[in-house]
Amino acid sequence: MIRGIRKRIVLTYLVLILLALSIFGVYMLSFIERLYMDNFNEHLREETTLLAEWITPRIEMKTRAEQKEVYELTRHTALTIGGRVTIIAADGHVLVDTMSDAETVSNQLDDPEVATALYDGVVGNDIRKTDYATYNVQHFAVPVFHGGGKPVAAVRLAVELEDANLTLKSLWGKIGLSLLIVAVVASLFGLRLAHGIAAPIEAITRSTRKIAEGAFDERVVQRGRDELGVMTDSINAMAARISEQFEDLNQQTGKLEGILKHLVSGVLVVDRSGRITLVNPAVERMVGVRAELLLEKWHWEAGRHFGLSSLIDEAILVGKGRKKEVTLHKPVERTVEVNITPIVTQQDRIAGAVVLLHDVSEFRRLEQMRSEFVANVSHELRTPITAVKGFSETLLDGALDDPEIARQFLQIIYDESERLRRLVNDLLELSKIESGHTVFRYDTIEMKQLVGRTVKKYKHQAETTGLSIVTELPDHDIFLQADEDRVSQVLINLLGNAIAYTPEGEVVVSVYETEEHGVLEVRDTGIGIPPEDLPRLFERFYRVDKARARRSGGTGLGLAIVKHIIEGHGGRVEVESEVGTGSTFRIFLPKFVREQEN
Repeated sequence: MIRGIRKRIVLTYLVLILLALSIFGVYMLSFIERLYMDNFNEHLREETTLLAEWITPRIEMKTRAEQKEVYELTRHTALTIGGRVTIIAADGHVLVDTMSDAETVSNQLDDPEVATALYDGVVGNDIRKTDYATYNVQHFAVPVFHGGGKPVAAVRLAVELEDANLTLKSLWGKIGLSLLIVAVVASLFGLRLAHGIAAPIEAITRSTRKIAEGAFDERVVQRGRDELGVMTDSINAMAARISEQFEDLNQQTGKLEGILKHLVSGVLVVDRSGRITLVNPAVERMVGVRAELLLEKWHWEAGRHFGLSSLIDEAILVGKGRKKEVTLHKPVERTVEVNITPIVTQQDRIAGAVVLLHDVSEFRRLEQMRSEFVANVSHELRTPITAVKGFSETLLDGALDDPEIARQFLQIIYDESERLRRLVNDLLELSKIESGHTVFRYDTIEMKQLVGRTVKKYKHQAETTGLSIVTELPDHDIFLQADEDRVSQVLINLLGNAIAYTPEGEVVVSVYETEEHGVLEVRDTGIGIPPEDLPRLFERFYRVDKARARRSGGTGLGLAIVKHIIEGHGGRVEVESEVGTGSTFRIFLPKFVREQEN
């Protein structure tokens, strides 16, 4: 394509040159040939006329001397001109001929030039092929008048056109060579001219191709103020403008991609036909399908949810926004708030829609947990309050007069009020931890000593129920940077639960370390925890065995407090359990040994 314009210019130029030179050559050759033949014929005519005038007084040739004189003159003329001279009588017979052959004895009236000269009395002219010549022969016949009105004879001069043909061929060769030289020179000039025209166009083409490929810093260099120079300036200005706009577009695209990438809500853009044209990572997480598999697909293939697809179709069809909560079931069940805004062009046509998907599953779960928490708190408070109120009313109604019953009822009132106090304290403690108002007092603690002191407090309680507490401690000390009171509280809660839910057997407390953590493990041989209860084990007021939990005096907040304390330290809690075999609670706390502190 780049070389095409050069070829077209050169080809066009050569065609024009060849056409012009051909027309000029043909005209010139025709003109020269006509001029040469006209001069040649005029010369022959003059020679023949002079010879006829000289012969006129001697035409009778009465004496032998006159005949000889006429013959010598005609022969000399024939030799001089290089032709054949014939004197023909009025009846067509040959009187004198410088070349004797079969034609000499025949009647010459059949020849056109002779007939014209003798019958019409004017010069006759004819070109024809003869037996004695290789080339055509030019014949001129001039009438001879002697004392009368009619010609008495005709003088004919016949000249072979061999020399004329050779001369014309020589002229044609010279003219052809001249035209060829002119064509070559003109072609070279045309090549130079084509290069002068094509080179800037090729440079412009190369630069515009690079600009089209994205090299917006490319510029066309062209000198001169002709049309190509103006085009060059326009292309350079256009490239600079495109570069600026592309840079602005890249910045805007980068900002948009950054916003969409870090946007928590899912953004889905569909065109008027319903095909997806844009997807952000949040949508991938919600629907469990990669963006490249969603682009150019129908929108109902994204969420695979009839309600969501219906909302999008309705918004595009009606041209009004839609808002609704839907539940997506894949890859996990989640509640999504859908906001759909139609895209309207300047011509008030619907070009598609922007779909905003906001995951409100956590909000709904928190609302449900809040409702359950209020119900659980109300239930937990109602039980001791009802007991205190009931037994107080009984005492006031007269049971106070019976010291034994009164003491029994007062003990129940005290126990329920103590339970109520623990419940309120646990609620306040949990609230402080969750709100972030609790300040952890970090200090270097040694885990073996902490476990030993805490287990010692619970050994007697365990033994009274027929349990034994076993410790598995390493030979070396394990140091942690943690709040000792809070870690002790965690261990107390875990030990209390293990004792409460283990009818018989033993509770094992182990301490060991990994590369990054110190690990505290409480293992029992109790009733175990069903698999379906494990995900909700650390929720507030959640109990696996509610009857046993109430008998143990638990508030249902212990494991929730454990989880928040450990997470506040930057650690984690793991649970393994099997029904009828026992449970294992494993606490991972970040390890900061003494050497690293220094």
